[in-house]
Amino acid sequence: MSKIYVLLFNARTENEGIHTVQMGDRNKILMFESEDDALRYALLLEAQDFPTPTVEPFDADEIEEFCRQADYDWELIAAGELAIPPE
Repeated sequence: MSKIYVLLFNARTENEGIHTVQMGDRNKILMFESEDDALRYALLLEAQDFPTPTVEPFDADEIEEFCRQADYDWELIAAGELAIPPE
């Protein structure tokens, strides 16, 4: 089990949601190895006029299980990998 970071909108509220990237007709959750990389990605989203996401640590297995249940894809973003949100 490893700790990863994901982006949440409205964290710890009834309206909480996890950030996904739509690839065709599929949704994909990005799991960041590095908190700093997740924070940088969050700032890039904010620059595209998204609401400000919160970077939250999770167990990777927990997110993968959530993805299986929701029929979402997931991608692990390695530390130092430059992930850029689609326009």
